[in-house]
Amino acid sequence: MKKDRMFLVLILGIALLTASCASTGYNTQKGAAIGAAVGAIAGQAIGRNTAGTLIGAAGGALAGAVAGNAVDQNETNKRLENAERQSANAAVPVNINTQEQPPGQWVEVPGQWVDGKWIPAHRAWVPVNPGPSANK
Repeated sequence: MKKDRMFLVLILGIALLTASCASTGYNTQKGAAIGAAVGAIAGQAIGRNTAGTLIGAAGGALAGAVAGNAVDQNETNKRLENAERQSANAAVPVNINTQEQPPGQWVEVPGQWVDGKWIPAHRAWVPVNPGPSANK
């Protein structure tokens, strides 16, 4: 009984140290560390032996890592959406002095797929071809 308690304290200490080290990292590592600690406690409480503790720690680490990875992917997707939204809303610099601009006009280009990548809607300068008489 005393041996089991010492083992449980050792597992908890390692889990807490691991969780504190992972606190500066990604959610996948945090989830795995917290899941391992909770799983080890649950495994010890249910099985009352070392095998139960280790199985609980492994299962908890796996479940925590999966949950943390889902949170990481969600945060990454939000960051990418915000970056796309900001680039789509970026102001296009327009030169007010028309004497320096070549003849042409600004046109709205709708969003489209190009080589498997989405290009959001944007404005583009389309020059006017002056024709062959301008080259003389």
